[in-house]
Amino acid sequence: MSRFRLFGNRTPDITESEREHRSIAFEAACEGIVLLKNDGALPLKNSKIALYGAGARMTVKGGTGSGNMQERYSVNIEQGLKNVGFELCGTSWLDRYEKHYEEKKEAWRLGIEERIKSYKPWEVQRMFDEVIHVTQLEFPIGDEIREEDISKDTDTAIYVVARQAGESKDRELKKGDYYLSDIEEKNIRILSERYEKLILIINSPGIVDLSVCDEVNVNAIVNLGQAGEEGGYALAQLLKGTVNFSGRLADTWAKRYEDYPYAMEYGKLGNVMSQDYKEGIFVGYRWFDINGIEPRYPFGYGLGYTDFSMEKKRASLDGSKFSISFTVTNMGRCSGKEVVQVYLRRPSVQYLSEMNALAGFAKTDLIPAGEKQKVTVTFDIADWGCYSEEKAEKILEKGEYGVFAGNNSRNCEAAAVVEIKEDTVTEKLKNVMPRKEKFELYIPKTEKTVYPDNIERFTLDENAVTTVTHVYGDKDPVIKKGKTRERLSALADDELIELCVGAGYTGLGYNVTPTAVGRTSIHLMKKGIPNINFSDGPAGLNLCPKNAYTKLGMQNYIDEIPKDWQWGWIRKFEPLLLAKEGRGYRVYQFMTAFPSTTLQAQTWNTELLRKIGKAIADEMVLTGVTLWLAPAMNIHRNPLCGRNFEYYSEDPFVSGTMASAVTEGVQSQKGVGVTIKHFCCNNQEDKRETMTENVDERTLREIYLRGFEIAVKNSKPWAVMTSYNLVNGVHTYASKDLCTEMLRNEWGFDGLVMTDWGATKVESDGNIKCIKARNGLIMPGDSNVKKDLKKAFVEKEINRKDLEFCAADVLNVIFASNVWQIKE
Repeated sequence: MSRFRLFGNRTPDITESEREHRSIAFEAACEGIVLLKNDGALPLKNSKIALYGAGARMTVKGGTGSGNMQERYSVNIEQGLKNVGFELCGTSWLDRYEKHYEEKKEAWRLGIEERIKSYKPWEVQRMFDEVIHVTQLEFPIGDEIREEDISKDTDTAIYVVARQAGESKDRELKKGDYYLSDIEEKNIRILSERYEKLILIINSPGIVDLSVCDEVNVNAIVNLGQAGEEGGYALAQLLKGTVNFSGRLADTWAKRYEDYPYAMEYGKLGNVMSQDYKEGIFVGYRWFDINGIEPRYPFGYGLGYTDFSMEKKRASLDGSKFSISFTVTNMGRCSGKEVVQVYLRRPSVQYLSEMNALAGFAKTDLIPAGEKQKVTVTFDIADWGCYSEEKAEKILEKGEYGVFAGNNSRNCEAAAVVEIKEDTVTEKLKNVMPRKEKFELYIPKTEKTVYPDNIERFTLDENAVTTVTHVYGDKDPVIKKGKTRERLSALADDELIELCVGAGYTGLGYNVTPTAVGRTSIHLMKKGIPNINFSDGPAGLNLCPKNAYTKLGMQNYIDEIPKDWQWGWIRKFEPLLLAKEGRGYRVYQFMTAFPSTTLQAQTWNTELLRKIGKAIADEMVLTGVTLWLAPAMNIHRNPLCGRNFEYYSEDPFVSGTMASAVTEGVQSQKGVGVTIKHFCCNNQEDKRETMTENVDERTLREIYLRGFEIAVKNSKPWAVMTSYNLVNGVHTYASKDLCTEMLRNEWGFDGLVMTDWGATKVESDGNIKCIKARNGLIMPGDSNVKKDLKKAFVEKEINRKDLEFCAADVLNVIFASNVWQIKE
């Protein structure tokens, strides 16, 4: 149960655990920020700096919606530079911008207050949408830099381009979003002319077009991304050179937006209601490589203040597991970290495959100048079979498999070859999620790779791979705890339904977490079944830090409710929103705002992500949260997706590996677990509840499900959340193919599956389909969902066995939870 501290009107001092978690956030920001260009301007040599740009003072730490965070405080870029000793030369432009920003923000807030007066108290989702649609308020750009804004006291200027994005809305292919605005371009040109050195900082949730840098002399470019609460301080330390850059991109940055696969058909640019994945498996760097398109910055790319050499030492093949070792030497004058990246090239004989696919990676420790470190990367070749929809099998086709190594997708060399003599079946499967929309898949032109005669060669033994045959269909409920079996048999039919439906946003229950986004039923305490709570936030726990504790329960705290508020009667019931000051005590819960998920991936440091997971688990225990609704791990199919910052990468191996590391960190703490999401193909936010992603099965399995498969098999997450969208015309929450046949029967998942919030409302029989698919927890839940299920049960559309399947999964989590441990 949550362990809250009551402080009356006094804000509590920062705790030791907060300090520890801030230091982890700082470390992650330092390792995830990527240096894209540097002609020697960095590290900064002048202690005096001229600072401009929207993100300089209003630095964007993270996205909106479920990806938002409400930490104790964040360090912006301006403050970070001051903290490490830089002197800022004039702030007239920043002062003007701040005034404009605050005026626009206040107008937006007042507009929301006016609109929500007409909402009903139970229309929580509509209220939520009002807030997350802040992205519709274009992030203010600021005005043109004037002559009086130019400082004569320094030769160095920093310009910060800022963007915001979030849930329910995609970014736009327009100036001020994906493209720089006219004012931003003009300001960059002005600064380039007036200062000897110009450093451009990209403070954005995703990729921004940098074509202006082809025309203007920009000395250094840094991809700050959304770096969390310590982002400003981390950036300052990196610019100063106290810490060396070691971040590497987890996406391909194109020279032109049109270089991305079928770019002009994405979202609203094409058919917003039906997206055809014509590119097939050729997503991200796979597309650029196979088509010979030169990117601006390739996947895996990043600079630092030192250089490294990489020497292959040893390679081996043990069964189907291939290992390769390198000696990495720091050739420069300062300490640094390097990322060794290993790619696999499949034969592409019968099944056309990518040029290279990331198969493994390793980040070094901090290597002093002139020193060396040995690193080893291991991967299983059996994981790289091509899916044959015709045969419903994964097949390692005969031929030569090239192993390439380097420090990005475009800078790697052949290091070894593994030959497979005959086609080898690794898995016998069944086709799922059949494609209804017929469209032609992209077919690339390929050439057979000829490897050097002196390259080291291996041959896969014909007995090295065992074919796995899966068994499909319904099985008995998963019983992990004796108490699950006891309660399951004792519960009435209506009580099983109660377990399969979330408890909404209100009410006390056994365990209360202020501003938790959801929880399980609060009406089964007499049966010995407490509720557990869920928190959103892929960059940490998205909980309001300041709350009121009243006789009616925990509520979000604000200083004053407007006098013209029309909801005074709401206080007669369990409040949906707010309690007025003075009705109880304040409760504080300051959570850590870690860097965005994309920036975490850019660290290429799995051990660091385990530390982040462990820190989040500590905060879960503190606040009474059992399930964290993260990590989110959809693929970056297109740079305009509004939630890309919540996801790791364009590459499924990176996504699965990073999600596994965070999951292991969280679940190393007893009693708490993660919920990987959004299962699957949640690659567009516009019209997400009703649009369909049309994808062939090979692409579905090898790209969009691969990361989930890695996370499920390697880290055993407690829960999976289905997505809003349809895949091949079927809502994911209602897909038995996804929720049962693939997730459980193929991958061995034995946890809880839940819906995204309100997903089933788009279909009249959505709740029934959900239970039939063994999607066991309908969220956030309300009385209408229960009525639907009770009616379906009476009319025999669902039966007790269906309910027991789902209820058992909920009970297993409850009886493994931190709440149950405290109760016992």
